[in-house]
Amino acid sequence: MLKFLVSAQNKFAILRDRVIENESGNAAEYGLIIGIVAVGIILALGALVLALQGVFGRVDTGLNNAGK
Repeated sequence: MLKFLVSAQNKFAILRDRVIENESGNAAEYGLIIGIVAVGIILALGALVLALQGVFGRVDTGLNNAGK
């Protein structure tokens, strides 16, 4: 019985080490994905800012010309 228990503990320890090793790899992959998504969001917001500046610039010009 003791031999079976020790064998089961060893197999569990090996499995646990494999899971921990894989999780560290997954964390790095998730970090890269989050970084890429963040860069995409920053670029999209930059484009949105430029588009909104154009729209509000045209509105400002239209309002200034209407007041004259």
